[in-house]
Amino acid sequence: MSSERRRLSKSELREDEFVEWIMEAVEYVKERARLFGGGAVAVIAVIMAINYFIESKEADRLKASTLLGNVLMVEQGGEPTEAIRYAEELVSSYAGTTAAAQGIVLLANLHYAQGRYVEARGYYQSYLDNYEPVDVLVHAAQSGLGACLEAEGQFLAAAQHYETYAAQQAGTIREAMARMEAARIYGLAGESDKQQALLEQVSRTFAQYPIAAQARAALAMF
Repeated sequence: MSSERRRLSKSELREDEFVEWIMEAVEYVKERARLFGGGAVAVIAVIMAINYFIESKEADRLKASTLLGNVLMVEQGGEPTEAIRYAEELVSSYAGTTAAAQGIVLLANLHYAQGRYVEARGYYQSYLDNYEPVDVLVHAAQSGLGACLEAEGQFLAAAQHYETYAAQQAGTIREAMARMEAARIYGLAGESDKQQALLEQVSRTFAQYPIAAQARAALAMF
């Protein structure tokens, strides 16, 4: 993943702004609590409720991050079934969090690795439909969808999927990568003309990138 800081999503910005407003309200009420006289008990109750909300949000983030760590650790330890269990808990219990966004793509990858392509496609699509887009996760999900179609023998559908994704990423290296995948799969489908056209496009459009050399090498084999 890129070392650059990811821009906060709209939902995260709204959440942070709300929490900041809540904390300012807490301070305001604390400073003026003595002015409320007989209403002091009610004021304390409000403060406790607000503090509980803030602590709960932080606790949820911590639990979600812990579950994501568990998914990664057990997956690396060669326990895919346990990794799926943790990932499913993360996605169902903490939907909408940053950790769950990563978790749902990992869950899709885990199902893909076990040959459950329908389930994997569902999770990849769920990320794309329900989470703020993060370039690296979008690329993983779109590539995962294409890989599922290819694994199921739907070569033309897979190649067309990569072409659609490439068009959405115009001018980026992700466009080139997607067009290379489409070219490769058109080759598997026996569509050599489409394969060649895509390779030529990559070699021209992305001449300054190493991927253009890969495209030229593939063209040399025709």
